Amino acid sequence: MAVRSKNYKNEVEENESFRIARNEKSRDLGEDWRRVGVEIAEIEADSVADELGLRSGDRLLEINGARARDILQLKKADLGEVVELKVLQNGQISVFDIEKDVTENLGIGVNSELFDGVTRCTNKCPFCFVDQLPPRVKGAQNLRRTLYVRDDDYRLSFMHGHYITLTNLGDEDYARIIEEKLSPLCVSVHATDPQTRRFMVGNEKGGEILERLDFLIENGITVNAQIVLCPEVNDGPILEKSIRDLMERHPGVESMAVVPAGLTKFLPPNRGLRTVKPEEAARALEQIKPFQREAKQKWGVQFVYGSDEMYLLAGLPMPGESFYDGYPQYANGVGTIRAFLQETAKVRRKAGRKTGTPPKITLITGALASGPLREFAQVLREKNLADAQVKTIQNTFWGGNVGCAGLIMGQEIVAQLAGQDLGEAVFLPPDSVDKQRRMLDDITLDTLGAKFGTVFRSDANGPLDVARIVALM
Repeated sequence: MAVRSKNYKNEVEENESFRIARNEKSRDLGEDWRRVGVEIAEIEADSVADELGLRSGDRLLEINGARARDILQLKKADLGEVVELKVLQNGQISVFDIEKDVTENLGIGVNSELFDGVTRCTNKCPFCFVDQLPPRVKGAQNLRRTLYVRDDDYRLSFMHGHYITLTNLGDEDYARIIEEKLSPLCVSVHATDPQTRRFMVGNEKGGEILERLDFLIENGITVNAQIVLCPEVNDGPILEKSIRDLMERHPGVESMAVVPAGLTKFLPPNRGLRTVKPEEAARALEQIKPFQREAKQKWGVQFVYGSDEMYLLAGLPMPGESFYDGYPQYANGVGTIRAFLQETAKVRRKAGRKTGTPPKITLITGALASGPLREFAQVLREKNLADAQVKTIQNTFWGGNVGCAGLIMGQEIVAQLAGQDLGEAVFLPPDSVDKQRRMLDDITLDTLGAKFGTVFRSDANGPLDVARIVALM
Protein backbone atom coordinates (compact mmCIF):
# COMPACT_ATOMS: atom_id res chain seq x y z
CA MET A 1 0.00 0.00 0.00
CA ALA A 2 1.45 3.35 -1.06
CA VAL A 3 0.19 5.93 1.40
CA ARG A 4 1.80 9.20 2.44
CA SER A 5 0.13 11.50 4.93
CA LYS A 6 0.94 14.63 6.85
CA ASN A 7 -0.84 15.61 10.01
CA TYR A 8 -1.10 19.39 10.45
CA LYS A 9 -2.77 19.56 13.84
CA ASN A 10 0.25 21.09 15.58
CA GLU A 11 0.59 23.71 12.86
CA VAL A 12 -3.11 24.43 13.17
CA GLU A 13 -2.71 25.06 16.89
CA GLU A 14 0.35 27.26 16.46
CA ASN A 15 -0.55 29.15 13.30
CA GLU A 16 -2.58 32.10 14.54
CA SER A 17 -3.71 33.25 11.10
CA PHE A 18 -5.07 29.80 10.22
CA ARG A 19 -6.85 29.51 13.55
CA ILE A 20 -8.39 32.96 13.19
CA ALA A 21 -9.47 32.18 9.62
CA ARG A 22 -11.05 28.97 10.80
CA ASN A 23 -12.88 30.75 13.61
CA GLU A 24 -14.09 33.46 11.24
CA LYS A 25 -15.39 30.84 8.84
CA SER A 26 -17.20 29.12 11.66
CA ARG A 27 -18.88 32.37 12.67
CA ASP A 28 -19.82 33.19 9.09
CA LEU A 29 -21.53 29.83 8.71
CA GLY A 30 -23.06 30.04 12.15
CA GLU A 31 -21.85 26.53 12.90
CA ASP A 32 -20.13 24.56 15.62
CA TRP A 33 -17.31 22.66 13.94
CA ARG A 34 -17.93 19.76 16.30
CA ARG A 35 -21.27 19.21 14.56
CA VAL A 36 -20.45 19.65 10.86
CA GLY A 37 -19.49 16.84 8.51
CA VAL A 38 -20.21 13.29 9.62
CA GLU A 39 -19.16 11.08 12.49
CA ILE A 40 -17.04 8.11 11.47
CA ALA A 41 -18.89 4.97 12.52
CA GLU A 42 -16.21 2.39 11.80
CA ILE A 43 -12.72 1.97 10.42
CA GLU A 44 -11.80 -1.09 8.40
CA ALA A 45 -8.86 -2.96 9.90
CA ASP A 46 -5.54 -2.51 8.06
CA SER A 47 -7.07 0.08 5.74
CA VAL A 48 -5.69 3.47 4.71
CA ALA A 49 -7.75 5.16 7.43
CA ASP A 50 -6.55 2.65 10.02
CA GLU A 51 -2.92 3.34 9.12
CA LEU A 52 -3.56 7.07 9.47
CA GLY A 53 -4.85 6.54 13.00
CA LEU A 54 -8.47 7.47 12.31
CA ARG A 55 -10.96 5.98 14.72
CA SER A 56 -14.71 5.64 15.12
CA GLY A 57 -16.07 8.77 16.77
CA ASP A 58 -13.75 11.07 14.79
CA ARG A 59 -15.59 13.60 12.65
CA LEU A 60 -14.94 13.90 8.93
CA LEU A 61 -15.12 17.63 8.06
CA GLU A 62 -13.79 18.01 4.53
CA ILE A 63 -12.97 15.79 1.58
CA ASN A 64 -10.61 17.12 -1.08
CA GLY A 65 -11.09 20.71 0.06
CA ALA A 66 -14.89 20.59 0.04
CA ARG A 67 -17.13 20.36 3.04
CA ALA A 68 -18.15 16.75 3.70
CA ARG A 69 -21.78 16.63 2.55
CA ASP A 70 -22.57 13.10 1.44
CA ILE A 71 -21.46 9.56 0.70
CA LEU A 72 -20.83 10.42 -2.96
CA GLN A 73 -17.75 12.43 -2.00
CA LEU A 74 -16.47 9.55 0.10
CA LYS A 75 -16.98 7.04 -2.72
CA LYS A 76 -15.17 9.35 -5.15
CA ALA A 77 -12.30 9.65 -2.69
CA ASP A 78 -12.13 5.85 -2.46
CA LEU A 79 -11.40 5.80 -6.20
CA GLY A 80 -8.83 8.61 -6.09
CA GLU A 81 -5.04 8.38 -6.00
CA VAL A 82 -4.58 11.69 -4.18
CA VAL A 83 -6.98 12.51 -1.36
CA GLU A 84 -7.09 15.23 1.28
CA LEU A 85 -9.13 14.72 4.44
CA LYS A 86 -9.80 17.12 7.29
CA VAL A 87 -10.86 15.34 10.44
CA LEU A 88 -11.84 16.50 13.92
CA GLN A 89 -10.07 14.29 16.46
CA ASN A 90 -10.32 14.91 20.19
CA GLY A 91 -11.14 18.58 19.65
CA GLN A 92 -8.30 19.16 17.18
CA ILE A 93 -8.46 19.48 13.38
CA SER A 94 -6.09 17.14 11.56
CA VAL A 95 -5.34 17.45 7.85
CA PHE A 96 -4.18 14.37 5.93
CA ASP A 97 -2.65 14.41 2.44
CA ILE A 98 -2.89 10.87 1.11
CA GLU A 99 -1.42 9.12 -1.91
CA LYS A 100 -2.81 5.65 -2.50
CA ASP A 101 -3.60 3.11 -5.17
CA VAL A 102 -6.98 3.51 -6.88
CA THR A 103 -7.84 -0.05 -5.83
CA GLU A 104 -7.52 0.84 -2.14
CA ASN A 105 -10.60 2.11 -0.34
CA LEU A 106 -10.06 4.53 2.50
CA GLY A 107 -11.84 2.13 4.83
CA ILE A 108 -14.12 4.75 6.41
CA GLY A 109 -17.65 3.69 7.32
CA VAL A 110 -20.48 6.11 8.13
CA ASN A 111 -24.10 5.61 9.17
CA SER A 112 -25.70 8.17 6.86
CA GLU A 113 -25.64 8.98 3.16
CA LEU A 114 -26.46 12.69 3.40
CA PHE A 115 -24.23 14.31 6.00
CA ASP A 116 -25.82 17.75 5.65
CA GLY A 117 -29.42 16.55 5.64
CA VAL A 118 -31.90 16.00 2.84
CA THR A 119 -32.88 18.83 0.48
CA ARG A 120 -36.48 19.71 1.32
CA CYS A 121 -39.11 20.27 -1.34
CA THR A 122 -40.79 23.68 -1.52
CA ASN A 123 -43.32 22.68 -4.18
CA LYS A 124 -47.03 22.29 -3.55
CA CYS A 125 -47.97 19.41 -5.82
CA PRO A 126 -51.73 18.81 -5.48
CA PHE A 127 -51.18 15.02 -5.32
CA CYS A 128 -48.22 15.19 -2.89
CA PHE A 129 -48.16 12.00 -0.81
CA VAL A 130 -46.96 13.86 2.29
CA ASP A 131 -50.11 15.99 2.13
CA GLN A 132 -52.09 12.77 2.12
CA LEU A 133 -50.76 11.56 5.47
CA PRO A 134 -52.79 11.75 8.66
CA PRO A 135 -51.56 14.25 11.28
CA ARG A 136 -49.33 12.86 14.01
CA VAL A 137 -51.11 12.61 17.36
CA LYS A 138 -49.17 12.64 20.61
CA GLY A 139 -49.41 9.35 22.43
CA ALA A 140 -51.03 7.54 19.49
CA GLN A 141 -49.73 4.89 17.07
CA ASN A 142 -48.33 7.20 14.39
CA LEU A 143 -46.64 6.73 11.04
CA ARG A 144 -42.86 6.85 10.83
CA ARG A 145 -41.55 10.41 11.13
CA THR A 146 -39.46 10.07 7.98
CA LEU A 147 -42.65 9.77 5.90
CA TYR A 148 -43.41 13.41 6.65
CA VAL A 149 -40.16 14.65 5.09
CA ARG A 150 -40.68 16.29 1.68
CA ASP A 151 -37.47 15.50 -0.17
CA ASP A 152 -36.39 16.77 -3.56
CA ASP A 153 -32.71 15.85 -3.39
CA TYR A 154 -30.72 15.21 -6.56
CA ARG A 155 -28.33 12.93 -4.65
CA LEU A 156 -31.15 10.55 -3.74
CA SER A 157 -32.27 10.71 -7.36
CA PHE A 158 -28.84 9.63 -8.58
CA MET A 159 -28.25 7.00 -5.90
CA HIS A 160 -31.70 5.50 -5.43
CA GLY A 161 -33.92 6.61 -8.30
CA HIS A 162 -35.98 9.12 -6.33
CA TYR A 163 -37.87 11.45 -8.65
CA ILE A 164 -37.07 15.14 -8.40
CA THR A 165 -38.72 18.19 -9.96
CA LEU A 166 -35.61 20.32 -10.73
CA THR A 167 -37.31 23.34 -9.10
CA ASN A 168 -35.39 23.01 -5.81
CA LEU A 169 -31.90 23.03 -7.33
CA GLY A 170 -29.57 26.00 -6.97
CA ASP A 171 -26.67 26.98 -9.21
CA GLU A 172 -24.25 25.11 -6.95
CA ASP A 173 -26.34 21.95 -7.27
CA TYR A 174 -26.45 22.14 -11.07
CA ALA A 175 -22.70 22.78 -11.15
CA ARG A 176 -21.96 19.72 -9.06
CA ILE A 177 -24.30 17.48 -11.05
CA ILE A 178 -22.52 18.46 -14.24
CA GLU A 179 -18.97 18.44 -12.86
CA GLU A 180 -19.34 15.01 -11.25
CA LYS A 181 -21.57 13.58 -14.01
CA LEU A 182 -24.31 12.49 -11.61
CA SER A 183 -26.24 10.74 -14.34
CA PRO A 184 -28.85 9.53 -14.97
CA LEU A 185 -31.26 11.53 -12.86
CA CYS A 186 -34.93 10.70 -12.39
CA VAL A 187 -37.18 13.69 -13.06
CA SER A 188 -40.90 14.21 -12.42
CA VAL A 189 -41.96 16.04 -15.55
CA HIS A 190 -45.75 15.50 -15.30
CA ALA A 191 -46.37 17.86 -18.23
CA THR A 192 -44.26 19.88 -20.64
CA ASP A 193 -47.04 22.42 -21.18
CA PRO A 194 -45.83 25.30 -18.93
CA GLN A 195 -49.20 26.21 -17.43
CA THR A 196 -50.11 22.60 -16.66
CA ARG A 197 -46.70 21.89 -15.23
CA ARG A 198 -46.89 24.92 -12.92
CA PHE A 199 -50.17 23.55 -11.55
CA MET A 200 -48.77 20.02 -11.23
CA VAL A 201 -45.84 21.11 -9.06
CA GLY A 202 -47.50 24.10 -7.40
CA ASN A 203 -44.56 26.30 -8.26
CA GLU A 204 -44.30 29.25 -10.67
CA LYS A 205 -40.81 28.08 -11.66
CA GLY A 206 -42.25 24.73 -12.71
CA GLY A 207 -43.09 25.90 -16.22
CA GLU A 208 -39.40 25.99 -17.14
CA ILE A 209 -39.08 22.21 -17.23
CA LEU A 210 -37.95 21.91 -20.85
CA GLU A 211 -35.31 24.61 -20.40
CA ARG A 212 -33.97 22.84 -17.33
CA LEU A 213 -33.92 19.49 -19.08
CA ASP A 214 -32.13 20.98 -22.08
CA PHE A 215 -29.48 22.53 -19.84
CA LEU A 216 -28.77 19.18 -18.20
CA ILE A 217 -28.76 17.30 -21.51
CA GLU A 218 -26.46 19.84 -23.18
CA ASN A 219 -24.03 19.25 -20.31
CA GLY A 220 -23.98 15.48 -20.64
CA ILE A 221 -26.61 14.51 -18.06
CA THR A 222 -29.26 11.98 -19.04
CA VAL A 223 -32.73 11.73 -17.54
CA ASN A 224 -35.42 9.16 -16.90
CA ALA A 225 -38.74 11.00 -16.76
CA GLN A 226 -42.12 10.28 -15.28
CA ILE A 227 -45.63 11.62 -15.71
CA VAL A 228 -48.04 11.16 -12.81
CA LEU A 229 -51.33 10.98 -14.64
CA CYS A 230 -54.21 13.04 -13.22
CA PRO A 231 -57.51 12.76 -15.13
CA GLU A 232 -58.66 15.95 -16.86
CA VAL A 233 -55.41 17.70 -15.88
CA ASN A 234 -52.44 16.29 -17.79
CA ASP A 235 -54.00 13.53 -19.86
CA GLY A 236 -55.32 13.62 -23.44
CA PRO A 237 -53.65 16.28 -25.66
CA ILE A 238 -51.41 17.42 -22.78
CA LEU A 239 -50.07 13.88 -22.39
CA GLU A 240 -49.49 13.63 -26.13
CA LYS A 241 -47.53 16.89 -26.17
CA SER A 242 -45.44 15.76 -23.18
CA ILE A 243 -44.50 12.48 -24.82
CA ARG A 244 -43.60 14.19 -28.09
CA ASP A 245 -41.49 16.86 -26.36
CA LEU A 246 -39.57 14.27 -24.37
CA MET A 247 -39.07 11.98 -27.37
CA GLU A 248 -37.47 14.89 -29.22
CA ARG A 249 -34.85 14.93 -26.45
CA HIS A 250 -33.87 11.28 -26.72
CA PRO A 251 -31.28 9.98 -25.89
CA GLY A 252 -30.84 12.80 -23.38
CA VAL A 253 -34.17 11.65 -22.03
CA GLU A 254 -33.53 7.91 -21.93
CA SER A 255 -37.06 6.79 -21.04
CA MET A 256 -40.34 7.95 -19.57
CA ALA A 257 -43.12 6.34 -17.58
CA VAL A 258 -46.80 7.11 -17.18
CA VAL A 259 -48.13 6.22 -13.73
CA PRO A 260 -51.56 6.90 -12.19
CA ALA A 261 -51.74 9.37 -9.30
CA GLY A 262 -51.98 7.62 -5.94
CA LEU A 263 -54.69 9.27 -3.86
CA THR A 264 -55.61 8.41 -0.27
CA LYS A 265 -58.67 9.25 1.81
CA PHE A 266 -56.57 11.93 3.53
CA LEU A 267 -56.26 14.03 0.36
CA PRO A 268 -57.53 17.57 1.07
CA PRO A 269 -60.92 17.89 -0.69
CA ASN A 270 -60.05 21.21 -2.34
CA ARG A 271 -57.38 19.70 -4.63
CA GLY A 272 -59.83 18.89 -7.42
CA LEU A 273 -58.22 15.53 -8.18
CA ARG A 274 -59.67 12.07 -8.62
CA THR A 275 -58.36 8.60 -9.30
CA VAL A 276 -57.79 7.18 -12.77
CA LYS A 277 -60.75 5.09 -13.94
CA PRO A 278 -60.20 1.72 -15.70
CA GLU A 279 -61.34 3.09 -19.06
CA GLU A 280 -59.00 6.09 -18.67
CA ALA A 281 -56.06 3.80 -17.95
CA ALA A 282 -56.90 1.75 -21.06
CA ARG A 283 -57.20 4.92 -23.13
CA ALA A 284 -53.82 6.23 -21.96
CA LEU A 285 -52.11 2.91 -22.72
CA GLU A 286 -53.66 2.98 -26.19
CA GLN A 287 -52.56 6.59 -26.63
CA ILE A 288 -48.89 5.79 -26.04
CA LYS A 289 -48.77 2.85 -28.48
CA PRO A 290 -48.00 4.93 -31.61
CA PHE A 291 -45.10 6.58 -29.79
CA GLN A 292 -43.80 3.17 -28.72
CA ARG A 293 -43.92 1.92 -32.30
CA GLU A 294 -42.12 5.03 -33.54
CA ALA A 295 -39.45 4.77 -30.86
CA LYS A 296 -38.96 1.06 -31.46
CA GLN A 297 -38.42 1.70 -35.16
CA LYS A 298 -35.99 4.58 -34.57
CA TRP A 299 -34.04 3.45 -31.52
CA GLY A 300 -34.93 -0.17 -30.83
CA VAL A 301 -36.66 0.59 -27.50
CA GLN A 302 -40.22 1.47 -26.48
CA PHE A 303 -39.06 4.72 -24.77
CA VAL A 304 -42.45 5.36 -23.06
CA TYR A 305 -43.94 2.79 -20.71
CA GLY A 306 -47.15 2.47 -18.74
CA SER A 307 -46.69 1.40 -15.14
CA ASP A 308 -47.85 -2.01 -13.97
CA GLU A 309 -50.72 -0.33 -12.15
CA MET A 310 -51.98 1.12 -15.43
CA TYR A 311 -52.27 -2.37 -16.91
CA LEU A 312 -53.94 -3.73 -13.77
CA LEU A 313 -56.41 -0.85 -13.75
CA ALA A 314 -57.21 -1.40 -17.40
CA GLY A 315 -57.58 -5.14 -16.92
CA LEU A 316 -54.91 -5.84 -19.53
CA PRO A 317 -52.20 -8.53 -19.43
CA MET A 318 -48.64 -7.50 -18.67
CA PRO A 319 -46.35 -7.25 -21.71
CA GLY A 320 -43.55 -9.78 -22.14
CA GLU A 321 -40.04 -9.30 -20.76
CA SER A 322 -38.54 -8.03 -24.04
CA PHE A 323 -41.05 -5.17 -24.04
CA TYR A 324 -39.33 -3.54 -21.06
CA ASP A 325 -35.91 -3.04 -22.72
CA GLY A 326 -33.89 -3.94 -19.63
CA TYR A 327 -36.30 -2.28 -17.18
CA PRO A 328 -35.08 1.37 -17.20
CA GLN A 329 -38.12 2.37 -15.12
CA TYR A 330 -38.18 -0.62 -12.78
CA ALA A 331 -37.91 1.48 -9.61
CA ASN A 332 -40.98 3.39 -10.79
CA GLY A 333 -43.20 0.31 -10.85
CA VAL A 334 -42.72 -0.40 -14.56
CA GLY A 335 -42.17 -4.09 -15.25
CA THR A 336 -41.91 -5.25 -11.64
CA ILE A 337 -44.71 -7.79 -12.07
CA ARG A 338 -43.21 -9.12 -15.31
CA ALA A 339 -39.80 -9.46 -13.60
CA PHE A 340 -41.50 -11.30 -10.71
CA LEU A 341 -43.21 -13.69 -13.12
CA GLN A 342 -39.90 -14.29 -14.92
CA GLU A 343 -38.25 -15.25 -11.64
CA THR A 344 -41.21 -17.49 -10.80
CA ALA A 345 -40.70 -19.26 -14.11
CA LYS A 346 -37.01 -19.80 -13.23
CA VAL A 347 -37.99 -21.39 -9.92
CA ARG A 348 -40.38 -23.70 -11.80
CA ARG A 349 -37.65 -24.69 -14.29
CA LYS A 350 -34.59 -24.91 -12.08
CA ALA A 351 -35.53 -25.63 -8.49
CA GLY A 352 -35.37 -29.27 -7.50
CA ARG A 353 -38.23 -30.98 -5.75
CA LYS A 354 -37.73 -31.17 -2.00
CA THR A 355 -38.40 -34.40 -0.12
CA GLY A 356 -40.13 -34.69 3.22
CA THR A 357 -42.70 -32.44 4.79
CA PRO A 358 -42.29 -28.86 3.52
CA PRO A 359 -42.44 -25.89 5.90
CA LYS A 360 -45.65 -23.91 6.04
CA ILE A 361 -45.10 -20.27 5.09
CA THR A 362 -47.20 -17.20 4.41
CA LEU A 363 -46.60 -14.66 1.64
CA ILE A 364 -48.15 -11.28 2.39
CA THR A 365 -48.98 -8.72 -0.28
CA GLY A 366 -51.35 -5.93 -1.27
CA ALA A 367 -54.27 -6.18 -3.65
CA LEU A 368 -52.32 -5.22 -6.80
CA ALA A 369 -49.75 -8.03 -6.63
CA SER A 370 -51.92 -10.83 -5.28
CA GLY A 371 -52.30 -12.60 -8.64
CA PRO A 372 -48.58 -13.05 -9.40
CA LEU A 373 -47.88 -14.03 -5.79
CA ARG A 374 -50.52 -16.77 -5.89
CA GLU A 375 -48.88 -18.15 -9.02
CA PHE A 376 -45.54 -18.23 -7.19
CA ALA A 377 -47.11 -19.94 -4.17
CA GLN A 378 -48.44 -22.63 -6.49
CA VAL A 379 -44.92 -23.24 -7.84
CA LEU A 380 -43.55 -23.60 -4.29
CA ARG A 381 -46.23 -26.20 -3.57
CA GLU A 382 -45.56 -28.05 -6.82
CA LYS A 383 -41.86 -28.28 -5.99
CA ASN A 384 -42.69 -29.31 -2.39
CA LEU A 385 -40.43 -26.44 -1.28
CA ALA A 386 -43.11 -24.95 0.95
CA ASP A 387 -46.74 -25.27 1.90
CA ALA A 388 -47.22 -21.67 0.80
CA GLN A 389 -50.30 -19.57 1.35
CA VAL A 390 -50.93 -16.01 0.20
CA LYS A 391 -52.60 -13.44 2.42
CA THR A 392 -53.79 -10.29 0.67
CA ILE A 393 -54.02 -7.34 3.03
CA GLN A 394 -56.94 -5.12 2.12
CA ASN A 395 -56.23 -1.42 2.33
CA THR A 396 -58.39 0.00 5.09
CA PHE A 397 -56.00 2.63 6.40
CA TRP A 398 -55.22 4.62 3.25
CA GLY A 399 -58.46 4.45 1.32
CA GLY A 400 -58.52 5.88 -2.19
CA ASN A 401 -56.78 3.82 -4.85
CA VAL A 402 -53.81 2.69 -2.76
CA GLY A 403 -53.21 -1.03 -3.14
CA CYS A 404 -49.46 -1.46 -3.59
CA ALA A 405 -47.58 -3.91 -1.38
CA GLY A 406 -45.07 -1.32 -0.20
CA LEU A 407 -47.75 0.61 1.72
CA ILE A 408 -49.04 -2.30 3.81
CA MET A 409 -49.48 -1.32 7.46
CA GLY A 410 -48.51 -3.46 10.45
CA GLN A 411 -51.79 -2.66 12.17
CA GLU A 412 -53.72 -4.00 9.18
CA ILE A 413 -51.80 -7.27 9.32
CA VAL A 414 -52.64 -7.59 13.02
CA ALA A 415 -56.33 -6.80 12.45
CA GLN A 416 -56.90 -8.90 9.34
CA LEU A 417 -54.85 -11.98 10.21
CA ALA A 418 -55.55 -12.24 13.95
CA GLY A 419 -55.87 -15.84 15.13
CA GLN A 420 -54.69 -17.37 11.86
CA ASP A 421 -51.92 -19.95 11.55
CA LEU A 422 -49.20 -18.27 9.49
CA GLY A 423 -46.77 -21.17 9.64
CA GLU A 424 -43.05 -21.18 10.32
CA ALA A 425 -42.23 -17.94 8.51
CA VAL A 426 -43.99 -14.92 7.04
CA PHE A 427 -42.48 -13.11 4.05
CA LEU A 428 -43.28 -9.41 3.69
CA PRO A 429 -42.65 -7.15 0.67
CA PRO A 430 -39.16 -5.67 1.23
CA ASP A 431 -40.37 -2.15 0.39
CA SER A 432 -42.84 -2.23 3.27
CA VAL A 433 -40.09 -2.40 5.91
CA ASP A 434 -37.22 -0.01 6.66
CA LYS A 435 -33.65 -0.76 7.74
CA GLN A 436 -34.73 -0.76 11.37
CA ARG A 437 -37.25 -3.53 10.58
CA ARG A 438 -40.21 -1.21 11.07
CA MET A 439 -43.34 -0.97 9.00
CA LEU A 440 -44.89 2.36 8.01
CA ASP A 441 -46.78 2.65 11.29
CA ASP A 442 -43.63 1.95 13.34
CA ILE A 443 -44.71 -1.60 14.20
CA THR A 444 -41.59 -3.76 14.14
CA LEU A 445 -41.19 -7.23 12.68
CA ASP A 446 -40.28 -8.49 16.14
CA THR A 447 -43.59 -7.15 17.48
CA LEU A 448 -45.49 -8.90 14.70
CA GLY A 449 -43.54 -12.10 15.31
CA ALA A 450 -44.41 -12.05 19.00
CA LYS A 451 -48.12 -11.50 18.25
CA PHE A 452 -48.35 -14.39 15.79
CA GLY A 453 -45.74 -16.72 17.23
CA THR A 454 -43.69 -16.95 14.06
CA VAL A 455 -40.84 -15.23 12.22
CA PHE A 456 -41.55 -12.18 10.06
CA ARG A 457 -38.89 -11.37 7.47
CA SER A 458 -38.42 -8.86 4.68
CA ASP A 459 -34.99 -9.92 3.39
CA ALA A 460 -36.16 -11.93 0.38
CA ASN A 461 -35.93 -9.92 -2.83
CA GLY A 462 -38.07 -11.94 -5.17
CA PRO A 463 -39.05 -15.56 -5.87
CA LEU A 464 -35.50 -16.90 -6.21
CA ASP A 465 -34.59 -15.58 -2.77
CA VAL A 466 -37.71 -17.06 -1.19
CA ALA A 467 -37.07 -20.40 -2.88
CA ARG A 468 -33.48 -20.41 -1.62
CA ILE A 469 -34.54 -19.63 1.94
CA VAL A 470 -37.34 -22.19 2.18
CA ALA A 471 -35.15 -24.89 0.64
CA LEU A 472 -32.94 -24.58 3.74
CA MET A 473 -35.78 -24.61 6.24
